[in-house]
Amino acid sequence: MAQAIETGTSALAPHRGEPFRCYEMSFSDAQNITDAVIGEGIVLDEDLIGNEKLLYDWPAVYILDNGEQAYVGQTTSFARRMGEHGKNPEKSLFNRANLISHPEFNQSVVTDYEHRLIGLMAADGKYELTNGNGGMTESDYYSRAEYEAMFEDLWEQLRQMHLANHTVAQIQETEVFKYSPYKELNLDQKVALEKILLAVTGAMEGSEERVRPIVVDGKPGTGKTVLAVFLLKMLKDNYVDENGNPTARIKLLEPMTSLRKTLQKTLRTVPGLKASDVIGPADLVSPKNGFTGDGVPNIDILLVDESHRLRRYKNIVARKSFKDVCAALGRSAENTTQLDWVLATCRLPIFFYDHRQSIGPADIPQQVVRQKLGDSLAHPISLGRQMRVKAGDALLDYVEAILNNERPEPRSFPDYELCLHRTFEGFDRSFEEHLAEAELTRMVAGYAWRWASKKDGSLYDITIEGVDKRWNTTLDNWVGKGMESEAVAHEVGCIHTIQGYDLSYAYVIVGEDLVYNRQAGRIEAVQDNYYDTNGQTKGMDPEELLAFIRDIYYVLLTRGIEGTHLYVCDPALREHLSRYIEAVE
Repeated sequence: MAQAIETGTSALAPHRGEPFRCYEMSFSDAQNITDAVIGEGIVLDEDLIGNEKLLYDWPAVYILDNGEQAYVGQTTSFARRMGEHGKNPEKSLFNRANLISHPEFNQSVVTDYEHRLIGLMAADGKYELTNGNGGMTESDYYSRAEYEAMFEDLWEQLRQMHLANHTVAQIQETEVFKYSPYKELNLDQKVALEKILLAVTGAMEGSEERVRPIVVDGKPGTGKTVLAVFLLKMLKDNYVDENGNPTARIKLLEPMTSLRKTLQKTLRTVPGLKASDVIGPADLVSPKNGFTGDGVPNIDILLVDESHRLRRYKNIVARKSFKDVCAALGRSAENTTQLDWVLATCRLPIFFYDHRQSIGPADIPQQVVRQKLGDSLAHPISLGRQMRVKAGDALLDYVEAILNNERPEPRSFPDYELCLHRTFEGFDRSFEEHLAEAELTRMVAGYAWRWASKKDGSLYDITIEGVDKRWNTTLDNWVGKGMESEAVAHEVGCIHTIQGYDLSYAYVIVGEDLVYNRQAGRIEAVQDNYYDTNGQTKGMDPEELLAFIRDIYYVLLTRGIEGTHLYVCDPALREHLSRYIEAVE
Protein backbone atom coordinates (compact mmCIF):
# COMPACT_ATOMS: atom_id res chain seq x y z
CA MET A 1 0.00 0.00 0.00
CA ALA A 2 1.40 3.37 -1.06
CA GLN A 3 1.66 6.21 1.44
CA ALA A 4 1.79 9.93 0.73
CA ILE A 5 4.64 11.75 2.48
CA GLU A 6 4.24 15.51 2.76
CA THR A 7 7.22 17.77 2.06
CA GLY A 8 7.66 21.48 2.46
CA THR A 9 9.99 21.92 -0.52
CA SER A 10 9.99 21.00 -4.19
CA ALA A 11 12.48 20.64 -7.01
CA LEU A 12 12.06 23.58 -9.32
CA ALA A 13 11.77 23.02 -13.05
CA PRO A 14 14.89 24.14 -14.88
CA HIS A 15 14.93 27.68 -16.17
CA ARG A 16 16.67 28.92 -19.28
CA GLY A 17 18.45 31.79 -17.58
CA GLU A 18 21.48 29.75 -16.51
CA PRO A 19 24.06 29.29 -19.30
CA PHE A 20 25.79 26.08 -20.27
CA ARG A 21 29.52 25.96 -19.54
CA CYS A 22 31.72 24.28 -22.15
CA TYR A 23 35.39 23.78 -21.30
CA GLU A 24 37.91 22.77 -23.94
CA MET A 25 41.23 21.17 -22.94
CA SER A 26 43.81 18.72 -24.23
CA PHE A 27 42.90 15.10 -23.54
CA SER A 28 46.33 14.45 -22.02
CA ASP A 29 45.72 17.21 -19.47
CA ALA A 30 42.21 15.97 -18.73
CA GLN A 31 43.31 12.41 -18.00
CA ASN A 32 46.02 13.54 -15.58
CA ILE A 33 43.84 15.28 -12.99
CA THR A 34 44.86 13.38 -9.86
CA ASP A 35 44.05 15.55 -6.84
CA ALA A 36 41.18 17.70 -5.67
CA VAL A 37 43.00 20.68 -7.16
CA ILE A 38 44.45 21.47 -10.54
CA GLY A 39 47.52 19.28 -10.17
CA GLU A 40 51.09 19.33 -11.44
CA GLY A 41 50.81 22.78 -12.93
CA ILE A 42 48.13 21.69 -15.38
CA VAL A 43 45.78 24.56 -16.21
CA LEU A 44 42.69 23.21 -17.94
CA ASP A 45 40.73 26.42 -18.03
CA GLU A 46 41.03 29.38 -15.69
CA ASP A 47 37.32 29.10 -14.90
CA LEU A 48 37.93 25.58 -13.59
CA ILE A 49 40.61 26.55 -11.06
CA GLY A 50 39.18 25.91 -7.62
CA ASN A 51 36.02 24.33 -9.04
CA GLU A 52 36.69 20.86 -7.65
CA LYS A 53 32.98 20.01 -7.37
CA LEU A 54 32.49 20.33 -11.11
CA LEU A 55 35.54 18.15 -11.81
CA TYR A 56 34.89 15.46 -9.22
CA ASP A 57 31.27 15.43 -8.14
CA TRP A 58 28.85 16.84 -10.69
CA PRO A 59 26.96 15.28 -13.64
CA ALA A 60 28.42 16.30 -16.98
CA VAL A 61 28.52 15.40 -20.65
CA TYR A 62 31.79 15.32 -22.56
CA ILE A 63 33.09 14.94 -26.10
CA LEU A 64 36.50 13.51 -26.96
CA ASP A 65 37.76 14.25 -30.46
CA ASN A 66 40.77 14.46 -32.75
CA GLY A 67 39.31 16.59 -35.52
CA GLU A 68 37.97 13.61 -37.46
CA GLN A 69 36.64 11.11 -34.93
CA ALA A 70 34.71 11.69 -31.72
CA TYR A 71 33.37 9.88 -28.68
CA VAL A 72 30.46 11.16 -26.56
CA GLY A 73 30.00 10.21 -22.91
CA GLN A 74 28.46 11.25 -19.60
CA THR A 75 29.74 10.97 -16.04
CA THR A 76 29.25 12.15 -12.46
CA SER A 77 33.02 12.56 -12.02
CA PHE A 78 34.81 14.06 -14.99
CA ALA A 79 38.27 13.69 -13.42
CA ARG A 80 37.78 10.00 -12.61
CA ARG A 81 36.29 9.23 -16.03
CA MET A 82 39.12 10.96 -17.89
CA GLY A 83 41.61 8.93 -15.87
CA GLU A 84 39.83 5.73 -16.89
CA HIS A 85 39.80 6.76 -20.54
CA GLY A 86 43.51 7.57 -20.32
CA LYS A 87 44.21 3.91 -19.50
CA ASN A 88 42.06 2.66 -22.39
CA PRO A 89 44.09 2.08 -25.60
CA GLU A 90 40.95 2.61 -27.69
CA LYS A 91 40.82 6.24 -26.52
CA SER A 92 44.46 6.99 -27.36
CA LEU A 93 43.46 8.36 -30.76
CA PHE A 94 41.88 11.46 -29.17
CA ASN A 95 43.74 14.66 -28.36
CA ARG A 96 41.00 16.96 -27.10
CA ALA A 97 38.38 16.78 -24.34
CA ASN A 98 35.30 19.03 -24.15
CA LEU A 99 33.47 19.20 -20.83
CA ILE A 100 29.83 20.37 -20.90
CA SER A 101 28.19 21.38 -17.63
CA HIS A 102 25.13 23.16 -16.29
CA PRO A 103 24.15 23.94 -12.68
CA GLU A 104 20.81 22.14 -13.18
CA PHE A 105 22.24 18.91 -14.57
CA ASN A 106 21.35 15.61 -12.92
CA GLN A 107 22.01 11.98 -13.86
CA SER A 108 18.83 11.62 -15.91
CA VAL A 109 19.55 14.79 -17.86
CA VAL A 110 23.14 13.96 -18.77
CA THR A 111 22.12 10.45 -19.86
CA ASP A 112 19.44 11.98 -22.09
CA TYR A 113 21.84 14.62 -23.45
CA GLU A 114 24.48 11.97 -24.14
CA HIS A 115 21.98 10.03 -26.26
CA ARG A 116 20.83 13.17 -28.07
CA LEU A 117 24.40 14.20 -28.84
CA ILE A 118 25.29 10.74 -30.12
CA GLY A 119 22.24 10.62 -32.40
CA LEU A 120 22.74 14.10 -33.81
CA MET A 121 26.53 13.99 -34.14
CA ALA A 122 26.37 10.62 -35.90
CA ALA A 123 24.12 12.18 -38.56
CA ASP A 124 25.75 15.62 -38.64
CA GLY A 125 28.81 14.38 -40.53
CA LYS A 126 31.38 16.56 -38.76
CA TYR A 127 32.87 13.52 -37.00
CA GLU A 128 32.92 9.77 -37.32
CA LEU A 129 31.57 8.55 -33.99
CA THR A 130 33.31 5.65 -32.25
CA ASN A 131 30.46 5.00 -29.81
CA GLY A 132 28.58 1.73 -29.70
CA ASN A 133 24.79 1.92 -29.48
CA GLY A 134 24.20 -0.12 -26.33
CA GLY A 135 22.02 1.64 -23.78
CA MET A 136 20.43 3.99 -26.32
CA THR A 137 16.96 3.78 -24.82
CA GLU A 138 14.46 6.54 -24.15
CA SER A 139 13.30 7.30 -20.60
CA ASP A 140 11.15 9.99 -19.07
CA TYR A 141 12.17 12.22 -16.16
CA TYR A 142 11.10 15.34 -14.29
CA SER A 143 10.92 18.50 -16.45
CA ARG A 144 12.11 16.65 -19.54
CA ALA A 145 10.30 19.05 -21.88
CA GLU A 146 12.16 22.01 -20.40
CA TYR A 147 15.51 20.27 -20.70
CA GLU A 148 14.68 19.38 -24.31
CA ALA A 149 14.14 23.06 -25.06
CA MET A 150 17.44 23.92 -23.38
CA PHE A 151 19.26 21.34 -25.52
CA GLU A 152 18.66 23.44 -28.64
CA ASP A 153 20.70 26.23 -27.05
CA LEU A 154 23.50 23.81 -26.19
CA TRP A 155 23.63 22.48 -29.73
CA GLU A 156 23.96 25.99 -31.15
CA GLN A 157 26.83 26.63 -28.73
CA LEU A 158 28.54 23.46 -29.97
CA ARG A 159 28.17 24.67 -33.55
CA GLN A 160 29.89 27.92 -32.58
CA MET A 161 32.71 25.84 -31.08
CA HIS A 162 32.96 23.96 -34.43
CA LEU A 163 31.94 20.68 -32.81
CA ALA A 164 28.94 20.40 -35.15
CA ASN A 165 28.03 21.68 -38.61
CA HIS A 166 24.26 21.61 -39.04
CA THR A 167 21.23 22.75 -37.06
CA VAL A 168 19.05 20.24 -35.24
CA ALA A 169 16.22 20.86 -37.72
CA GLN A 170 18.52 20.27 -40.70
CA ILE A 171 19.84 17.01 -39.24
CA GLN A 172 16.40 15.68 -38.35
CA GLU A 173 15.33 16.04 -41.99
CA THR A 174 18.14 13.78 -43.24
CA GLU A 175 17.85 10.08 -43.99
CA VAL A 176 21.12 9.47 -42.14
CA PHE A 177 19.36 10.62 -38.95
CA LYS A 178 16.10 8.80 -39.62
CA TYR A 179 17.84 5.47 -40.14
CA SER A 180 20.68 5.96 -37.68
CA PRO A 181 21.62 2.99 -35.45
CA TYR A 182 22.17 5.60 -32.72
CA LYS A 183 18.47 6.47 -32.40
CA GLU A 184 17.02 6.23 -28.90
CA LEU A 185 14.66 3.28 -28.49
CA ASN A 186 11.28 3.76 -26.85
CA LEU A 187 9.97 1.34 -24.21
CA ASP A 188 8.25 -0.96 -26.74
CA GLN A 189 11.40 -1.19 -28.80
CA LYS A 190 13.55 -1.76 -25.71
CA VAL A 191 11.35 -4.66 -24.57
CA ALA A 192 11.46 -6.12 -28.08
CA LEU A 193 15.24 -5.67 -28.18
CA GLU A 194 15.75 -7.54 -24.91
CA LYS A 195 13.55 -10.44 -26.07
CA ILE A 196 15.41 -10.65 -29.37
CA LEU A 197 18.83 -10.51 -27.72
CA LEU A 198 17.82 -13.33 -25.36
CA ALA A 199 16.81 -15.49 -28.32
CA VAL A 200 19.96 -14.56 -30.24
CA THR A 201 22.17 -15.51 -27.29
CA GLY A 202 20.44 -18.88 -26.98
CA ALA A 203 20.74 -19.53 -30.70
CA MET A 204 24.41 -18.60 -30.90
CA GLU A 205 25.30 -20.70 -27.87
CA GLY A 206 23.26 -23.69 -29.04
CA SER A 207 24.18 -26.34 -31.57
CA GLU A 208 20.98 -26.44 -33.66
CA GLU A 209 21.48 -25.87 -37.37
CA ARG A 210 18.28 -23.81 -37.48
CA VAL A 211 16.32 -22.21 -34.66
CA ARG A 212 12.78 -20.91 -34.35
CA PRO A 213 12.25 -17.66 -36.28
CA ILE A 214 11.35 -14.44 -34.48
CA VAL A 215 8.53 -12.17 -35.72
CA VAL A 216 8.32 -8.50 -34.72
CA ASP A 217 4.86 -7.15 -35.56
CA GLY A 218 3.90 -3.49 -35.76
CA LYS A 219 1.74 -1.02 -37.65
CA PRO A 220 3.26 1.70 -39.86
CA GLY A 221 5.40 4.12 -37.86
CA THR A 222 6.06 1.87 -34.86
CA GLY A 223 9.79 1.81 -35.57
CA LYS A 224 10.37 -1.59 -37.16
CA THR A 225 13.11 -0.39 -39.51
CA VAL A 226 14.74 1.70 -36.77
CA LEU A 227 14.87 -1.36 -34.51
CA ALA A 228 16.25 -3.53 -37.32
CA VAL A 229 19.07 -1.06 -38.03
CA PHE A 230 19.77 -0.66 -34.30
CA LEU A 231 20.05 -4.44 -33.96
CA LEU A 232 22.35 -4.72 -36.96
CA LYS A 233 24.83 -2.30 -35.38
CA MET A 234 24.59 -3.86 -31.91
CA LEU A 235 24.96 -7.45 -33.12
CA LYS A 236 27.83 -6.60 -35.47
CA ASP A 237 29.61 -4.90 -32.55
CA ASN A 238 28.93 -7.81 -30.18
CA TYR A 239 30.02 -10.69 -32.39
CA VAL A 240 33.70 -9.90 -32.97
CA ASP A 241 36.87 -11.48 -31.62
CA GLU A 242 39.66 -9.70 -29.74
CA ASN A 243 41.15 -8.55 -33.05
CA GLY A 244 37.87 -7.09 -34.27
CA ASN A 245 37.14 -9.88 -36.75
CA PRO A 246 33.49 -11.00 -37.06
CA THR A 247 32.56 -14.27 -35.38
CA ALA A 248 29.10 -14.47 -36.93
CA ARG A 249 27.66 -13.69 -40.36
CA ILE A 250 24.96 -11.06 -39.74
CA LYS A 251 22.97 -9.28 -42.47
CA LEU A 252 19.94 -7.04 -42.88
CA LEU A 253 17.68 -8.04 -45.76
CA GLU A 254 15.66 -5.20 -47.31
CA PRO A 255 13.22 -6.48 -49.99
CA MET A 256 12.47 -3.03 -51.46
CA THR A 257 15.12 -1.70 -53.82
CA SER A 258 14.64 1.97 -52.97
CA LEU A 259 14.87 1.56 -49.20
CA ARG A 260 17.72 -0.93 -49.58
CA LYS A 261 19.82 1.61 -51.46
CA THR A 262 18.98 4.29 -48.90
CA LEU A 263 20.12 2.07 -46.04
CA GLN A 264 23.28 1.04 -47.89
CA LYS A 265 24.12 4.70 -48.46
CA THR A 266 23.47 5.80 -44.88
CA LEU A 267 24.99 2.85 -43.01
CA ARG A 268 28.30 2.76 -44.87
CA THR A 269 29.33 5.84 -42.87
CA VAL A 270 28.74 4.05 -39.53
CA PRO A 271 31.85 2.52 -37.91
CA GLY A 272 31.62 -1.26 -37.94
CA LEU A 273 29.04 -1.37 -40.74
CA LYS A 274 29.36 -1.66 -44.52
CA ALA A 275 26.97 -1.14 -47.41
CA SER A 276 27.24 -4.89 -48.09
CA ASP A 277 25.66 -5.59 -44.69
CA VAL A 278 22.33 -4.65 -46.32
CA ILE A 279 21.29 -7.18 -48.95
CA GLY A 280 18.40 -8.07 -51.25
CA PRO A 281 16.61 -11.45 -51.41
CA ALA A 282 18.69 -12.77 -54.32
CA ASP A 283 21.90 -12.06 -52.38
CA LEU A 284 21.04 -14.91 -50.03
CA VAL A 285 22.51 -17.37 -52.53
CA SER A 286 25.59 -15.31 -53.35
CA PRO A 287 28.99 -16.95 -52.65
CA LYS A 288 30.02 -13.57 -51.19
CA ASN A 289 27.55 -14.28 -48.40
CA GLY A 290 28.89 -17.77 -47.81
CA PHE A 291 26.40 -19.73 -49.93
CA THR A 292 27.73 -23.11 -51.06
CA GLY A 293 24.58 -25.01 -51.99
CA ASP A 294 25.22 -27.80 -49.48
CA GLY A 295 22.01 -27.07 -47.55
CA VAL A 296 23.81 -25.68 -44.49
CA PRO A 297 22.68 -22.15 -43.48
CA ASN A 298 25.22 -19.59 -44.70
CA ILE A 299 23.93 -16.66 -42.61
CA ASP A 300 23.80 -16.86 -38.82
CA ILE A 301 21.41 -13.98 -38.09
CA LEU A 302 19.24 -12.33 -40.73
CA LEU A 303 17.15 -9.24 -39.94
CA VAL A 304 14.35 -9.18 -42.54
CA ASP A 305 12.92 -5.66 -42.71
CA GLU A 306 9.57 -5.02 -44.44
CA SER A 307 9.12 -8.80 -44.64
CA HIS A 308 5.51 -8.32 -45.77
CA ARG A 309 7.10 -7.33 -49.13
CA LEU A 310 8.74 -10.71 -49.70
CA ARG A 311 7.53 -12.14 -53.01
CA ARG A 312 6.15 -15.33 -54.51
CA TYR A 313 6.50 -16.60 -58.07
CA LYS A 314 2.87 -15.95 -58.97
CA ASN A 315 2.37 -12.50 -60.57
CA ILE A 316 6.07 -11.59 -60.24
CA VAL A 317 7.72 -9.68 -63.10
CA ALA A 318 11.39 -10.74 -62.79
CA ARG A 319 10.68 -14.44 -63.28
CA LYS A 320 14.10 -15.51 -64.57
CA SER A 321 16.06 -14.23 -61.57
CA PHE A 322 13.44 -15.77 -59.26
CA LYS A 323 13.89 -19.14 -61.00
CA ASP A 324 17.68 -18.85 -60.80
CA VAL A 325 17.60 -18.49 -57.00
CA CYS A 326 15.16 -21.38 -56.65
CA ALA A 327 17.40 -23.53 -58.85
CA ALA A 328 20.40 -22.74 -56.64
CA LEU A 329 18.35 -23.98 -53.68
CA GLY A 330 17.20 -27.09 -55.58
CA ARG A 331 13.54 -26.04 -55.59
CA SER A 332 10.83 -25.35 -58.15
CA ALA A 333 9.87 -21.71 -58.51
CA GLU A 334 6.12 -22.42 -58.63
CA ASN A 335 6.11 -23.86 -55.11
CA THR A 336 8.69 -21.55 -53.53
CA THR A 337 8.59 -18.05 -52.03
CA GLN A 338 11.29 -15.63 -50.93
CA LEU A 339 10.30 -16.57 -47.39
CA ASP A 340 11.46 -20.10 -48.22
CA TRP A 341 14.77 -18.62 -49.42
CA VAL A 342 15.26 -17.01 -46.00
CA LEU A 343 14.39 -20.16 -44.06
CA ALA A 344 16.72 -22.25 -46.23
CA THR A 345 19.79 -20.01 -45.95
CA CYS A 346 19.57 -18.55 -42.46
CA ARG A 347 20.06 -20.06 -39.02
CA LEU A 348 18.07 -17.41 -37.10
CA PRO A 349 15.76 -15.16 -39.13
CA ILE A 350 14.12 -12.15 -37.46
CA PHE A 351 11.13 -10.90 -39.45
CA PHE A 352 9.78 -7.34 -39.11
CA TYR A 353 6.22 -7.77 -40.35
CA ASP A 354 2.92 -5.96 -40.90
CA HIS A 355 0.29 -7.78 -42.94
CA ARG A 356 -1.52 -4.45 -43.51
CA GLN A 357 1.35 -3.31 -45.76
CA SER A 358 1.32 -6.20 -48.21
CA ILE A 359 0.41 -4.15 -51.26
CA GLY A 360 0.89 -6.23 -54.42
CA PRO A 361 -0.36 -9.47 -55.97
CA ALA A 362 3.21 -10.83 -55.95
CA ASP A 363 3.54 -10.32 -52.19
CA ILE A 364 3.20 -13.51 -50.16
CA PRO A 365 -0.40 -13.84 -48.85
CA GLN A 366 -0.82 -13.72 -45.09
CA GLN A 367 -2.19 -17.26 -44.94
CA VAL A 368 0.99 -18.58 -46.58
CA VAL A 369 3.17 -16.63 -44.15
CA ARG A 370 1.07 -18.01 -41.29
CA GLN A 371 1.54 -21.56 -42.56
CA LYS A 372 5.33 -21.24 -42.87
CA LEU A 373 6.03 -19.30 -39.66
CA GLY A 374 3.40 -20.97 -37.48
CA ASP A 375 3.69 -20.18 -33.80
CA SER A 376 6.28 -17.44 -34.41
CA LEU A 377 3.67 -15.41 -36.29
CA ALA A 378 0.85 -16.38 -33.92
CA HIS A 379 2.86 -15.07 -30.94
CA PRO A 380 4.98 -12.20 -32.23
CA ILE A 381 6.93 -9.55 -30.36
CA SER A 382 4.67 -6.52 -30.75
CA LEU A 383 5.52 -2.87 -31.27
CA GLY A 384 2.56 -0.73 -30.31
CA ARG A 385 3.76 2.83 -29.85
CA GLN A 386 3.26 5.06 -32.87
CA MET A 387 6.45 7.04 -33.64
CA ARG A 388 5.67 8.56 -37.05
CA VAL A 389 2.23 10.14 -37.24
CA LYS A 390 1.70 12.80 -34.59
CA ALA A 391 -1.97 11.87 -34.33
CA GLY A 392 -0.90 8.40 -33.19
CA ASP A 393 -2.65 5.06 -33.48
CA ALA A 394 -6.04 6.75 -33.45
CA LEU A 395 -5.43 8.15 -36.94
CA LEU A 396 -4.14 4.85 -38.32
CA ASP A 397 -7.18 3.01 -36.97
CA TYR A 398 -9.49 5.73 -38.35
CA VAL A 399 -7.98 5.54 -41.85
CA GLU A 400 -8.10 1.74 -41.80
CA ALA A 401 -11.75 1.73 -40.73
CA ILE A 402 -12.75 4.15 -43.50
CA LEU A 403 -10.99 2.12 -46.18
CA ASN A 404 -12.56 -1.08 -44.83
CA ASN A 405 -16.10 0.32 -45.22
CA GLU A 406 -16.64 0.24 -41.46
CA ARG A 407 -18.23 3.73 -41.24
CA PRO A 408 -16.46 4.97 -38.09
CA GLU A 409 -17.78 7.85 -36.03
CA PRO A 410 -16.46 11.07 -37.65
CA ARG A 411 -13.71 12.71 -35.63
CA SER A 412 -10.97 15.32 -35.88
CA PHE A 413 -7.29 15.40 -34.92
CA PRO A 414 -6.46 18.86 -33.50
CA ASP A 415 -2.66 18.42 -33.62
CA TYR A 416 -2.61 16.95 -37.11
CA GLU A 417 -3.48 18.29 -40.57
CA LEU A 418 -5.93 15.84 -42.07
CA CYS A 419 -7.97 17.39 -44.85
CA LEU A 420 -9.68 16.63 -48.15
CA HIS A 421 -9.31 19.19 -50.95
CA ARG A 422 -12.32 19.99 -53.10
CA THR A 423 -10.16 21.11 -56.04
CA PHE A 424 -6.84 19.90 -57.38
CA GLU A 425 -5.73 23.50 -57.79
CA GLY A 426 -6.14 24.04 -54.05
CA PHE A 427 -4.45 20.72 -53.33
CA ASP A 428 -1.45 21.64 -55.50
CA ARG A 429 -1.20 25.16 -54.07
CA SER A 430 -1.22 23.82 -50.52
CA PHE A 431 1.49 21.33 -51.50
CA GLU A 432 3.75 24.14 -52.76
CA GLU A 433 3.26 26.09 -49.53
CA HIS A 434 4.20 23.15 -47.34
CA LEU A 435 7.12 22.11 -49.55
CA ALA A 436 8.61 25.59 -49.11
CA GLU A 437 8.51 25.11 -45.33
CA ALA A 438 9.26 21.38 -44.98
CA GLU A 439 11.66 19.70 -47.43
CA LEU A 440 10.22 16.25 -46.76
CA THR A 441 6.81 17.13 -48.18
CA ARG A 442 5.92 14.91 -51.16
CA MET A 443 2.98 14.22 -53.46
CA VAL A 444 2.14 10.53 -53.95
CA ALA A 445 -0.61 8.59 -55.70
CA GLY A 446 -2.12 5.20 -56.33
CA TYR A 447 -1.41 3.40 -59.61
CA ALA A 448 -4.34 4.89 -61.52
CA TRP A 449 -2.29 6.38 -64.39
CA ARG A 450 0.01 4.86 -66.99
CA TRP A 451 3.72 5.73 -66.81
CA ALA A 452 3.95 7.46 -70.20
CA SER A 453 6.98 9.59 -69.25
CA LYS A 454 9.12 6.49 -68.69
CA LYS A 455 9.68 6.21 -72.46
CA ASP A 456 9.25 9.88 -73.36
CA GLY A 457 10.34 12.38 -70.72
CA SER A 458 8.50 15.20 -72.47
CA LEU A 459 5.13 13.62 -71.70
CA TYR A 460 3.06 14.09 -68.56
CA ASP A 461 1.49 11.12 -66.80
CA ILE A 462 -1.19 12.73 -64.66
CA THR A 463 -3.45 15.60 -65.69
CA ILE A 464 -6.15 16.74 -63.27
CA GLU A 465 -8.18 19.93 -63.72
CA GLY A 466 -5.61 21.20 -66.22
CA VAL A 467 -2.64 20.63 -63.88
CA ASP A 468 0.06 18.34 -65.28
CA LYS A 469 2.25 16.01 -63.22
CA ARG A 470 4.86 13.31 -63.88
CA TRP A 471 5.50 10.06 -62.08
CA ASN A 472 8.76 9.65 -60.18
CA THR A 473 11.77 9.43 -62.51
CA THR A 474 13.63 7.10 -60.15
CA LEU A 475 12.91 4.38 -57.60
CA ASP A 476 16.34 4.86 -56.08
CA ASN A 477 16.01 7.02 -52.95
CA TRP A 478 13.30 9.20 -54.48
CA VAL A 479 12.41 10.85 -51.15
CA GLY A 480 16.02 11.80 -50.43
CA LYS A 481 16.77 12.99 -53.95
CA GLY A 482 13.85 15.37 -53.67
CA MET A 483 15.85 17.29 -51.05
CA GLU A 484 18.59 17.83 -53.64
CA SER A 485 16.49 18.37 -56.76
CA GLU A 486 13.48 20.67 -57.06
CA ALA A 487 12.34 18.74 -60.12
CA VAL A 488 12.29 15.44 -58.20
CA ALA A 489 10.48 17.09 -55.27
CA HIS A 490 7.68 18.06 -57.66
CA GLU A 491 7.19 14.58 -59.07
CA VAL A 492 4.41 12.27 -57.93
CA GLY A 493 5.71 9.20 -56.12
CA CYS A 494 4.26 5.72 -56.40
CA ILE A 495 3.94 3.19 -53.58
CA HIS A 496 7.34 1.67 -54.40
CA THR A 497 9.12 4.98 -53.72
CA ILE A 498 7.50 5.68 -50.38
CA GLN A 499 6.97 2.47 -48.39
CA GLY A 500 9.23 2.51 -45.35
CA TYR A 501 9.86 6.27 -45.54
CA ASP A 502 8.64 9.16 -43.38
CA LEU A 503 7.34 12.45 -44.80
CA SER A 504 6.67 15.75 -43.10
CA TYR A 505 3.44 16.20 -45.07
CA ALA A 506 1.97 13.60 -47.41
CA TYR A 507 -0.18 14.82 -50.32
CA VAL A 508 -2.09 11.77 -51.54
CA ILE A 509 -3.94 11.58 -54.86
CA VAL A 510 -6.59 8.86 -54.74
CA GLY A 511 -7.11 7.82 -58.35
CA GLU A 512 -10.07 6.14 -59.99
CA ASP A 513 -8.72 2.70 -59.15
CA LEU A 514 -10.69 3.29 -55.94
CA VAL A 515 -14.29 4.52 -56.22
CA TYR A 516 -17.48 4.68 -54.18
CA ASN A 517 -20.50 2.66 -55.30
CA ARG A 518 -23.46 4.73 -54.13
CA GLN A 519 -25.94 1.97 -54.87
CA ALA A 520 -24.02 -0.62 -52.84
CA GLY A 521 -22.90 1.95 -50.27
CA ARG A 522 -19.28 0.80 -50.28
CA ILE A 523 -15.77 1.55 -51.54
CA GLU A 524 -14.75 -0.65 -54.48
CA ALA A 525 -11.70 -1.21 -56.68
CA VAL A 526 -11.72 -0.80 -60.48
CA GLN A 527 -9.32 -3.19 -62.16
CA ASP A 528 -9.33 -1.36 -65.51
CA ASN A 529 -8.01 1.77 -63.77
CA TYR A 530 -5.04 0.05 -62.11
CA TYR A 531 -1.78 0.26 -64.07
CA ASP A 532 1.04 -1.15 -61.94
CA THR A 533 3.06 -3.33 -64.33
CA ASN A 534 4.80 -4.88 -61.32
CA GLY A 535 1.56 -6.53 -60.29
CA GLN A 536 -0.50 -8.64 -62.69
CA THR A 537 -4.14 -8.37 -61.62
CA LYS A 538 -6.16 -9.60 -64.59
CA GLY A 539 -8.71 -12.17 -63.51
CA MET A 540 -8.13 -11.47 -59.84
CA ASP A 541 -11.06 -11.86 -57.46
CA PRO A 542 -12.66 -8.41 -56.89
CA GLU A 543 -12.36 -8.65 -53.11
CA GLU A 544 -8.69 -9.66 -53.35
CA LEU A 545 -8.05 -6.76 -55.73
CA LEU A 546 -9.81 -4.35 -53.36
CA ALA A 547 -7.78 -5.64 -50.44
CA PHE A 548 -4.39 -4.87 -51.90
CA ILE A 549 -5.38 -1.55 -53.60
CA ARG A 550 -6.89 -0.52 -50.27
CA ASP A 551 -3.63 -1.50 -48.55
CA ILE A 552 -1.67 0.66 -51.01
CA TYR A 553 -3.70 3.70 -50.00
CA TYR A 554 -3.40 2.76 -46.34
CA VAL A 555 0.38 2.93 -46.69
CA LEU A 556 0.24 6.23 -48.61
CA LEU A 557 -2.10 7.75 -46.04
CA THR A 558 0.14 6.83 -43.09
CA ARG A 559 3.43 8.45 -44.23
CA GLY A 560 2.89 12.03 -43.02
CA ILE A 561 4.34 13.04 -39.65
CA GLU A 562 2.69 16.47 -39.47
CA GLY A 563 -0.24 15.98 -41.79
CA THR A 564 -1.96 14.24 -44.70
CA HIS A 565 -3.82 16.03 -47.49
CA LEU A 566 -6.04 14.18 -49.96
CA TYR A 567 -7.40 14.83 -53.41
CA VAL A 568 -9.91 12.20 -54.58
CA CYS A 569 -10.61 11.84 -58.31
CA ASP A 570 -13.91 9.93 -58.08
CA PRO A 571 -16.65 12.47 -57.18
CA ALA A 572 -18.74 9.90 -55.32
CA LEU A 573 -15.77 8.78 -53.21
CA ARG A 574 -14.82 12.42 -52.57
CA GLU A 575 -18.33 13.09 -51.27
CA HIS A 576 -18.26 9.92 -49.16
CA LEU A 577 -14.88 10.73 -47.58
CA SER A 578 -16.00 14.29 -46.79
CA ARG A 579 -18.22 12.77 -44.09
CA TYR A 580 -15.07 11.71 -42.24
CA ILE A 581 -12.39 14.18 -43.31
CA GLU A 582 -12.68 17.97 -43.27
CA ALA A 583 -13.16 19.35 -46.78
CA VAL A 584 -11.14 22.44 -47.74
CA GLU A 585 -10.37 24.29 -50.95
